[in-house]
Amino acid sequence: MSDNSDVEFCLVSKELLEDRLVSAKAKAMYALLCSCPEGSDRSIKNLAAKLDMRRETASRLISELEDYGYVERTRIRAPDGKHFVTDFRVYPRSTI
Repeated sequence: MSDNSDVEFCLVSKELLEDRLVSAKAKAMYALLCSCPEGSDRSIKNLAAKLDMRRETASRLISELEDYGYVERTRIRAPDGKHFVTDFRVYPRSTI
């Protein structure tokens, strides 16, 4: 998805919204991921805080989106070389 840092809305896939297999909470997580501009803090801790939920719940919801092919999660070594950050690729259609 494109960088949404200068707009007050984001686009959410109609396919996802109509997918009965995906929970409502996972759809909220998808919308949050779509609204995060590139380079913003997309850590599980930060995403969980924004949706007022535990980190374990946020991680489970992202796993649900991965299972249905709407999100891909990749761990990348941070610039400091010591830590890892999580990168999310959000797809408008299921990849499975």
